[in-house]
Amino acid sequence: MTEIARDQKLPTLDPKLDVVFTFLFGAERNRHLLVALLESVLRPVAPIASIDLLPPRPDVEDVDEKSVFLDLRIRLDSGEQVDVEMQTRRHPALRERVLFYWARLYTSQLHHRDRYPSLQRCIVILIANFIELDGPEFHSVFQVLDRKRQRLFSPTLELHLLELPKLSNLAPADEPQLAAWCRFLSADTDEQREILAMQHSFLKDAKQALDDLSADPQVREAAIRRELELHLREYDKAVTRQQGLDEGRQQGLAEGMRRSLARLLVLKFGPCTTEAQDRLQNATPEELELWLERAVAATTLESVFH
Repeated sequence: MTEIARDQKLPTLDPKLDVVFTFLFGAERNRHLLVALLESVLRPVAPIASIDLLPPRPDVEDVDEKSVFLDLRIRLDSGEQVDVEMQTRRHPALRERVLFYWARLYTSQLHHRDRYPSLQRCIVILIANFIELDGPEFHSVFQVLDRKRQRLFSPTLELHLLELPKLSNLAPADEPQLAAWCRFLSADTDEQREILAMQHSFLKDAKQALDDLSADPQVREAAIRRELELHLREYDKAVTRQQGLDEGRQQGLAEGMRRSLARLLVLKFGPCTTEAQDRLQNATPEELELWLERAVAATTLESVFH
């Protein structure tokens, strides 16, 4: 096996990976992209004039594979606050977590001697790469309402859930700008993003910004470390669940680990050689676990296996 050619283009980073999402929309130079995304979700009466990030996005060097503060906390020019979360994996207490995100925003506004009427509306936007709710709607909005008369108790709580897998249910005229953003985030190939960029001018800048991020070695390394951490975390959970189960299920666990390692190697080094693919296909679970741990620090494809 040999190291990938230096001039070979590495795969574009996945904007659904939380750390990539944060670097993409949290960068100062991409502030217009974040404003455009927020306006497509919130559809405010007046355009958003300015936003502040609270706190600022993490620096590449600060991204730790064990604990990363990844959400985008935003203050609008109106004083309202927004928390934007990208989730690719469903958590057991997802809805409780979302309410906690909102409560964190809401209570952070109140300081010593502040009055309750000074509290501004707080909004959580959860972009989910899985289906959480029944029904075909891909964009759901939640508020506190009276069940009988649908009267609004208070406008200060607002939750938006965007379920990316439901994009195929959309009619052409159903929130076209938001649908375009979500299709960009969920696209699997550069070709799909290129088509979207040609159809929507605001996505042309988004594609260029994502290409620039993907070419940044530090951002790429941060993304690989984050993805490795998520895969190892899922593997540890699976091992705990599957201990003592039959051989067939143990083989299924190994196959999932094999796919995870293959994805990481392609993300870091580009397409795998035939020899590497053969090694992966014939590896034992112990070898796969070892190679997963090596992948984050490896500088060549060969060093993962030797």
